[in-house]
Amino acid sequence: MTRAAPLALLCALLAPALARGSEADAFENRVRPISGQLYRKAGRLEITPGAELSVKDAFFQKYLFGGKLTYHLSEWLSIGASGAVGPSRVTGSTLVCPPNDACRPATDAQLAAVPGEISMKAGGEIGFSPVYAKLNFLAEKAVHFDLSLLAGADWISYREVLPPPSSPAVAVNPGKVSTVGGHLGIGTRVFLAEWGALRIEFKDYIYRADVAGTTRWQQQLFLEAGISIFVPFRNRGAP
Repeated sequence: MTRAAPLALLCALLAPALARGSEADAFENRVRPISGQLYRKAGRLEITPGAELSVKDAFFQKYLFGGKLTYHLSEWLSIGASGAVGPSRVTGSTLVCPPNDACRPATDAQLAAVPGEISMKAGGEIGFSPVYAKLNFLAEKAVHFDLSLLAGADWISYREVLPPPSSPAVAVNPGKVSTVGGHLGIGTRVFLAEWGALRIEFKDYIYRADVAGTTRWQQQLFLEAGISIFVPFRNRGAP
């Protein structure tokens, strides 16, 4: 008998045992592998109603509500348009503390001399999404998300900034002023299903405003969140 014969016999005896071990594996075929990009955006229209909140706002906390339309030219490039409008409230930083007197809230005339009360904005945007990734959540579900860089131009409407009043008690009636500006930002989409995603963006808006007779650059941070709906609803790239 050659030396190869015992080796072949041993392999034949072990083969059924290996097969039975595979059949007894409780996790076999239970966890499906995920490969490639499951949720695709190319050629789809994204409709996003949402809300915006100003961040690190010294004098006026803004709450804007609106929506965004985004068309995805490819998986990584998109163009869009958005608009939002809403109220604002005075923050605690508007207290006036005269010398040798108790601090008190600023009057309407004094607040009229403070810039930054944005009431409406609209604009266009270009999005660049170089990252698509997946995370395992508690080893049970894969969370799909992307990361985007955003840049755009905006039309911004804000409350008119009036000269400081000669008397805090004087009645004022500031109007609305519009100007052009722009923004840079980052964003992410957490995909919920083929039809939609949770969309979160953080943007820095820059615009010019007339303050005390001079034109000055103003800056405002906004946190935006909304639920996106993709049209068509079905994901063309899904297996």
